[in-house]
Amino acid sequence: MRERVKQRIVGAVVLVALAVIFVPLLFTLEPPRAVDTASQIPPAPDIDPVPVEDPEREEGFAAPKPAEEAFLPADPVVEGTPATPAPAPGAAPAPAEARPALAGDLVEAWVIQVASFRDRQVADELVAKLLAAGHRAYVRDAVAQGATTYRVFVGPVALKSRADADKIAIDKAFGVNALVLRFTP
Repeated sequence: MRERVKQRIVGAVVLVALAVIFVPLLFTLEPPRAVDTASQIPPAPDIDPVPVEDPEREEGFAAPKPAEEAFLPADPVVEGTPATPAPAPGAAPAPAEARPALAGDLVEAWVIQVASFRDRQVADELVAKLLAAGHRAYVRDAVAQGATTYRVFVGPVALKSRADADKIAIDKAFGVNALVLRFTP
């Protein structure tokens, strides 16, 4: 009989514990809290529109170039070579071969490899002669077949036709057989 009494007491304690936990959840005595739904954004200001007149072109200014020609880079002028005059306003644009081309995001450029030497001093002497003749010359070293060679370049220029003309002049003046190559920075 004692066993039954123990079971009844344990059952009563479990029921009281459940009642203590769940009754307050079901019956709350506090009133519900109100949520503030008022906006914190101020009202729009009263602004009067300002009328703006259309712009007028002032006299004495030429019309802008078309977008295809407006941002083409100018081909640098080297001392001793005649500069090409700018086209007159209203004239037809230059043919496509006379304008620089794009290679990806960069303007396509050309260099002239004048010579290649194993001795840096000889390369520097040729560069000095080319600079004295008005050319933009420089040396780049490269490793070929395990040996360092010093390549003498002139340029870069944006037009291949200009590079070809410079090559002919350099070949004649210095007795070389130069190469026209794409410029890689």
